[in-house]
Formats: sequence, C-alpha cells, structure tokens
Amino acid sequence: QRRVHGTFDKKKMGCGTTQTSRAGEPGSKGEGAANMSPSAMTADEKVKLELEGERTFYMKGSGTVSQGGKYDRKENRKEDSEMFGVEEAGPGEQKGACLPYMGALIEPTNHPPINPKQPEENYALEYVYGYRTYDCRRNLFFVSGAKIVFNVAALGVVMDINSNKQTFFGGKNIAAGSKEMMEYHDDDVICLAISPDKKYVATGQVGARPTLFIWNVETCKMKEKGRYQIKTKNSRAINCVSWSEDGKYVAFVDKQDDHYVYVMNAESGEIEYTDKGGQGEVYDIAWSKIPGDESFATCGSKHIKFWDARNKTNKSGIGHEGMTFPCATYGTDGTCYAGGTDGQIYVFKGPSLAMKIPAHTGMIHCINFIESKIYTGGADNTLKVFGMGGANDSSVQLPSIPRAIDILGKSILVGLKNGKIVLVQDGKIVKEVMKSHHDGEVWGLEVTDNGEVITTGDDNKIMTWNPKERKNTGEYIICEKEKPKVKYGASSLTNYPDNQCSRAVAYNPKKKEVALATNFGEVMIRDLSNLKVNKKLLQASERWIEFMSYSPNGDYLAVGTHSNSIVIYSTANYAKKGTLLAHKSSIVSIDWSKDSKYIRSNCEAYELLFFAIDEMKQDPSGATNTKDIEWNTHAIKIGWNVTGIYPKGCDGTHINGVCLSGDGKLIATGCDFGLVTIFRNPCREGHIGKSFRGHSEHVVRVKFGFEDQYLFSVGGQDKTLMQWKKIAPQIHDRSTQLLTHTISPT
Repeated sequence: QRRVHGTFDKKKMGCGTTQTSRAGEPGSKGEGAANMSPSAMTADEKVKLELEGERTFYMKGSGTVSQGGKYDRKENRKEDSEMFGVEEAGPGEQKGACLPYMGALIEPTNHPPINPKQPEENYALEYVYGYRTYDCRRNLFFVSGAKIVFNVAALGVVMDINSNKQTFFGGKNIAAGSKEMMEYHDDDVICLAISPDKKYVATGQVGARPTLFIWNVETCKMKEKGRYQIKTKNSRAINCVSWSEDGKYVAFVDKQDDHYVYVMNAESGEIEYTDKGGQGEVYDIAWSKIPGDESFATCGSKHIKFWDARNKTNKSGIGHEGMTFPCATYGTDGTCYAGGTDGQIYVFKGPSLAMKIPAHTGMIHCINFIESKIYTGGADNTLKVFGMGGANDSSVQLPSIPRAIDILGKSILVGLKNGKIVLVQDGKIVKEVMKSHHDGEVWGLEVTDNGEVITTGDDNKIMTWNPKERKNTGEYIICEKEKPKVKYGASSLTNYPDNQCSRAVAYNPKKKEVALATNFGEVMIRDLSNLKVNKKLLQASERWIEFMSYSPNGDYLAVGTHSNSIVIYSTANYAKKGTLLAHKSSIVSIDWSKDSKYIRSNCEAYELLFFAIDEMKQDPSGATNTKDIEWNTHAIKIGWNVTGIYPKGCDGTHINGVCLSGDGKLIATGCDFGLVTIFRNPCREGHIGKSFRGHSEHVVRVKFGFEDQYLFSVGGQDKTLMQWKKIAPQIHDRSTQLLTHTISPT
C-alpha cells in the first residue's frame, strides 16, 4: 500500500511505503511475510505460505492466512484525482504556491532545445536477469538442445544456454490501442507449460481479467487464436496450466473462490469444457500421458481430482485422507503420481490410491515423469529419482528447494526457489544457467565507471553483473546476523529482517567505494573489489533509506532517509558533516551539482528543495541561484526539465525513478505501470515518449550505462533486472504512443 494524502492506494504493495502504512493504521489489512507469526499458523496455513510465497498475508486479528492484494486487481484502476496537497508551502520561492514545488520550477539558463517529439533513439530488451520461482512451480522446460524456456515478470523467456542469448514473448514497445498491445502479457506471468512437440508455449497471468496466451517458441509471437481472457469477476489469475499429450488441449485453473477449471482447444481457441474445481486451492494440473486420452488431474489443498474432458466429468481422489498435494504428474500407463506435503509420493490408479512411496523430509514441491523415471524435488533441498516400483535410484543435494524439473537425455534442468536455474549431470551441478534475486523487492541499482551493474534487494543479496557478457559476476551477503525490526521499516513481503534488506546503493568512482543502505537505517561502506566486508558501518537514520548519492568530487555522501532528513558524510573518514532537515516528508531523490557545492532533492510531500553544502543549510532561493549551474545527475522527478514525464491522469507517486543519459539528450523513467519510458531532455508538458513493457510490477529505478548504449531497470516486486540495448533509431507518431504523456503534476 502507498500513502496518498492520508489514504491508502492498494494498487501496488510496497512502493515507497513504511510498515505502519500496512498494519495497525486505517485501511490496513495485515502484515507481510516479514512480520508473520508462523507459530500462530495451522499446519495447512504454513503449507499455503510455503507454496504461495508472497501471495499470502498473516492476519493478526483473525489469526489466519489469506490471499493478499496480489491478485485483487481492479478492473478499472482509479487513479488519484486530487494529486497533491501540503499543509504549508514553505518560505522563499516555495511561499505562496498551493503546490510546494511550483515556485521552484525555474527554467535553467542552459538546456537542450525543447522538442516535443518522440526521441529518435530506441532501445530493445536484450537480457533479463531473473526467474520467477518463489511462488511458481513447473515453469521451466527444455525446448531443444541448449534452448530452455521459463517465465519472469511479464515475459516468457527463451534462452540458449550455450550462447547465453535470450528472446522474449513480450518486452516490446507497443502502441496504445493497437492489435500488438493485446498480443503480449501486461502483468505477472505465474504459470507456463510447453506443448509435447516443443513448438508452442502456454502462459497465464494475473489480472482482473486474467489472460492465457499460446505462442510460438521460435518466433515468440502469439499463435493465431492463441489468446483467451477470463471475463468472470474475481478470477484474479491463471494459476496453473498444462498441455494434453497430443497437444490438442490446454487445461488451466483460475483463482476464483471456486477455482474454475478450463479446457481450451489449442487450435480453435474455444473453451470446450469448464467446471468448478472446488473451494480448495489448486496448485497443479497434469494430463495423462497416454496418446488420445483426454483425462487429467488437478491437485491442491486437501484434494486431488480426476477429470475426463471427453465426457465432461470429474471424480475426487479417494484414500489419501485429506492430504495436500503441491504437484502431480502421469506415467505412460495412466498412473498418476502426486507429491504430498508429508514428503511421500502418492500413486493413484484411477481415482483410488494404490500405494505411497516415502521420498523426502518435508513436502514435495515438484514432480515429473520421464522415460520410466519419477523425478521429485523436496523441501529437504534434494532432487531424487525413483523407478516406477518406488526404488530410489539416485539423489542430488542442491542449494535450495527445487520448484521445477525437466529432463533431456542425461541433463536435468532444475529451477530453485532461490532464483537460480541449474543444470545437473551425473549427480552434480555442472552449470548455473541463471542467478537472480528471489525475495521481497529489488530497488537498489547502480552502474560503476567500468560498466558493472550492482543490485540490492530485500533478500539479503548484493549482486553484480557484467552486461557485455550477460552474466552474474558476484553474489554477496548484506548482513550475516539478524537485528530486531525497526518501528518504521519499508513495506515488503520479504522473509528477511530489515537489516538484511537494502533498497539503495551508490558508487564513488574516485575511491572505488560502494555505499549500501539498509531498511534498518544503516549505511555500509565497502570496497568495490571486496563487497564481502564492511569498511564502515554508519547509523544514518532510525527509519529506512530510499536514496543515496556521492558528490562528483567524491568528497561527500548524501543519504536520503525516511526520517525526512538528508545526512551528509565526509568520505575522508565518513564522519558526519551535518544533517539537512528542511523537508516535510521522506526523501526520494537527490542530485548533486557538478561542482559538488549544491544538492537538490524531492520528498514524498512533493517538495523541490535546494541546499548549499558549504553552509549546510537550505537555500530558499536555490532554484534561482542554481539556474546557471550544471547538475551531475537528474534523479529528481519534480523539476523544470521533467514536468512532462507523468502519464495522463496520474500523480507524482506513479513515477518512481528518473535518470538522465550521459550525453544529456534523454530522460528515462520507471513507473507503477511496469513501463520504462524515454523522453527528449527537457520533457515538458505534452511531450511524447517511448514506453517499453517487460516488467510486471512498479519499475523503481532506471540507469544508463556504457555511454548510453544500455539502459538498466529493476522492477521492485518482480525482482528482475532488465537490460535494454540501444538499437537503430525508430520514430513513432503520436497515434502509436503507448502512453501519451500530456499531464504534468500541476
């Protein structure tokens, strides 16, 4: 939830909020996973939390676990009509303005020519660093040879693990109202399945009207008649999907209270059968592997059901004594194998339980049957292989819980809950195909002078990336030991405490140092060459820190806190130079002047303030006094150069991150709609940008790199770093713009 004028916007969780805006205040409904009380949960609630991950809330009042706002998408997301409101305007150039920043919007002496047209420059999605597995299962498959397919954010990703190149279903610059806009996902993709002939992929997303797409794995384009949208209210999401053995049908399940099951003809796009799946959560769906057999199974909370699509009937499984089944698969003889939360494989002949096979300590998260072998992944972090008779042939210890398994020849492809994709051969991991953040949200984003990218998140990870080689170069711990949660921490559904979560990172090229800020209010200083060890640990605030920036001369670090203060440290020894206290709300962005003598900053009260660093005080006439100077960055989202960046009908909270290109020609933004947008600099009211979709959640930070050849973005709750590469110029006229940016926050 986000605080907007004393009310709460439930459209997005986590973006720019504190924990007190989630729990214990008007409109709050509970606490996220970080504040859950597992001891108060029943066994079933613990299972639900483990399987659904961030989709659940622990309700302190009722003591129960329930679905959170993740799937409760409004059909018409009403944006705030009253965009700004502040009790006092403040002195100087702010005085007398009903909107606090109005007096500070003074045209700088030097700026590029004003041009309202779309920029000639164009970017295309080149690579994504991410894999959605924290709340998904069975969403990773071999395509052929070295090619694999998986989902993350609003994308289907086809990846060649030898060349390390990717293609995407989605990730496009799509025109508003055009046919193309309806041919790709626009929200979280949470399930994926590949057809038996490996030619097509089916993916399902969340939404008020959740959509299923069938697309060609080679072209990454939607199949003709390959789109089906559920129009029933409260459907929330398409939770799981599976192909029939002959490729004729696709079965999927929604998130309505009655969990409707649909059987779709993959060729015609028509629904041939639908019925209620029942009140219990449905976690998986699997078709019989007998060619021509139109039967399948659905399984989930305390049930398993067997369906006959041809005769349009279903029967409940019997003999399992109310076991919860996270996963199921079929053998080639029509036997159904279901993984239980007790760690056993339940073998069904028809609807009747035939036998149990002890397999894991803890629940079975995924199961697959290939070439007379049963492959399982359990909560004990092991991958096991069983014969049809139940004998355990082999076992592989893994670093995290397996959530997806596929096999090609002697290679086993495994998706892990910690965001990794690994290749297993001969009982050991031979290749890490993908590494990513996996819990809470990812906000921290920085690009070093050598082009290396640094990200931090709510999962106790600092990760470094080489964009040229498209690979992870390091993974480090934010903090080894847990500390008590702070009273006003950041809103997040992470399982990690505040001191192990970081949402701001800054780099000092003069000293090759990296500053990491935690949600505990701490700032850690580390060498870029040794990100494992703290050189300094600073307690900058009692609340979380959203933004930091080093001065261009490398002498100072400015820390913007949710205590409404900007703390300035001298980098000589990281002694505190002073604290700037003029803002009325939490600091969200800071810029330094190129001479390192001024900073300008925005806060959540929509103030644009200026400070003289030598005097360590606010300059009420700073907009005028700095109009002749050059700014080193343009992170502020309220300023003369960026009055046109706001999408139509939106307020200032919908833009989360702003960045200026190295050549000063472009302004890039990240917004709550999951878009990365570029504009000409300056961007004034009515100017037109180019928007790119790939993220499924609020894009919180954007950064240019490699002399503007790359644009990087992180997607908050989708936990994904995306790498956009500059391509040949492409111009769209106004009629093809994805979002016409015509309204400033005035």
